[in-house]
Amino acid sequence: MADDPKSGDERPPEEHEFYDRRSGEDRRGGGERRGTGRRYRRQDVDDDRRSGKERRGPPRRKILDRRRHVDPRYKKHRSSGAHPVYSVEDNARVQQMLSRVGFGVTCPICEGPFTLGPVDVRGTGTVRQATCAHCGRGTVVTDCILLRVMVVTRIAAVRRMLAGILSAAGHEVLEPAHAEAALEVHRENPADVVIMDPFSLTEMDGQELIRVLRHDYPDLRIVVLAPKPSYRSADPSATARQLGASLIVRTPFSREDILRALKEPRT
Repeated sequence: MADDPKSGDERPPEEHEFYDRRSGEDRRGGGERRGTGRRYRRQDVDDDRRSGKERRGPPRRKILDRRRHVDPRYKKHRSSGAHPVYSVEDNARVQQMLSRVGFGVTCPICEGPFTLGPVDVRGTGTVRQATCAHCGRGTVVTDCILLRVMVVTRIAAVRRMLAGILSAAGHEVLEPAHAEAALEVHRENPADVVIMDPFSLTEMDGQELIRVLRHDYPDLRIVVLAPKPSYRSADPSATARQLGASLIVRTPFSREDILRALKEPRT
């Protein structure tokens, strides 16, 4: 029995259960025997002898999105989770853009808009955090010309037009749905300027909104949109001025009228 190649002594211990003790034959099928056990271990063969799925081909190249190599906004951040930062040259460019009139007000890396932090008064100047909304890079800017503007009106066409004018100029725009939401948004993210149409508000009286904002935030700049006065009726903006409106812009207005209202001080 020692010379019998099918004897159980020469087989691995884990394969005894697959052999018939009387006949010494393997009870497994061809598919089960293939590639298993010490005697049926797969042998290496040349590539030219393989066919079908077994034929080895060149390694597949991983298909990547071309935008990840071209557009910086699609680059992955570091595994540590830290936000990317501006270089010294880009930081100087951002400071120059956001502190002087006449420069483009977009991120120098990805050309995205900036989101602004609260204003901190330092001596005779102001300091605030400016962060790119696309790539997440941020820096501290002195005397920033950009403003956080909140637009409050019930007319959707007027709201979209104002948001387009302000966003094109680089300003951050907040668009609450109604007057009560405007108070909640302003408490969470204080705006620098509020442009409102008090004659189109329904949930809360527009005059009441002006009174509350002026009482709680004395330094807030409030710009009121009002129609031109008529000889048959009183000026609708007179009450808004009495309640503390900083400036009155007559409708219909132009892009220059809105941008000029943001630069003019409170009167």
